Amino acid sequence: MKTISLRTGLTLLGLAFFLPGCLDIYLTTQLFPNGEIEKTIVIKGDSTSIPNTPFYFMRDSGWTKKWIQGDDNKPNLVLTKKFRSCKELNKVMNPADSTIQTVRVQSELKRKFRWFFTYFDYSETIYRTDPYKTLDWRDYLSEKELRLVKISDEEKLKADPEYDSLEYKKTDKKLEEFVTRSAAEDYYRILMSILAKEPGYTAEINLLRTRKEEFFRFMIDSTGDSDGPEILEAVGKFCDRPGMTALGEKYPESFKLFDDKMEFWANVGSNSFKFIIRMPGILLKTNSTQVQGLETRWELTSDEIYFEDTILTCESRVINRWAFYVAGIIILIALAGLAGSIRLRKRRAAAP
Repeated sequence: MKTISLRTGLTLLGLAFFLPGCLDIYLTTQLFPNGEIEKTIVIKGDSTSIPNTPFYFMRDSGWTKKWIQGDDNKPNLVLTKKFRSCKELNKVMNPADSTIQTVRVQSELKRKFRWFFTYFDYSETIYRTDPYKTLDWRDYLSEKELRLVKISDEEKLKADPEYDSLEYKKTDKKLEEFVTRSAAEDYYRILMSILAKEPGYTAEINLLRTRKEEFFRFMIDSTGDSDGPEILEAVGKFCDRPGMTALGEKYPESFKLFDDKMEFWANVGSNSFKFIIRMPGILLKTNSTQVQGLETRWELTSDEIYFEDTILTCESRVINRWAFYVAGIIILIALAGLAGSIRLRKRRAAAP
């Protein structure tokens, strides 16, 4: 099985926080009064990077896809698909298989009927893109430090009143520690689960448990060139147990999952994500700061969606015209009945 050095992989992982954007991904959601949803995706950037867009819809064959010429004369990919419900949409944007490494977006729509009006309460939850989810960022960064880390624009960062160049260098170190430890911890858990299945590895299991911190440092520093040794070779050196690379051949799927996570974050890279939601009727509430008519927009960077879930919310109101027609008919019937009753009483009063 082909693997990469842990240092090389983690270096790429860490660089993703500081590189300029690679792709601009526009995800537009159009809601209709009947509950149907149309999704339009526009991906702008280098044509060689577009196929690696880290969303599951890139693997789904049910989309209408076309290439168009962008303003910068570069090809842009446009994907469009209509869904009957959020449940159907979520199968593509948040697949049930948890081993699939993808940016996950869960949609929810609540429709509340209030006779003359129908209220639409719609939300999209972008689940955090940290592929490992082994450690809590709060153990490494403060709320203030995280806020600064999420500012990808260098000019805005330096203009922030809480920015201090010396302190931010320390924050960079903390961030690197969090990211590298998260990945190393994930690999450690995979390795320990495999060793527990294998007879004759009790000594290695005990060694790794008692010297976990030393093992972590060894794995980060165990490469002498840009390619470095295979990870399992490094594990074998640390444990003084030759032949551990055979575990990669015996449990390829387990180790592939780790490689997939590393590749996923490399694909997420430093892309920018523009989420656009268009609601039916009159927009009442949203947590977006960019609103134009019925359209709401959120501009997010990969840094902003790495650490925590992000929830986008909109609420709108649609007039039920048929309800007014029905109410009008009922009123007319009531008035006609009242008029008939009055006439009947007059006739009875006039009778001898």
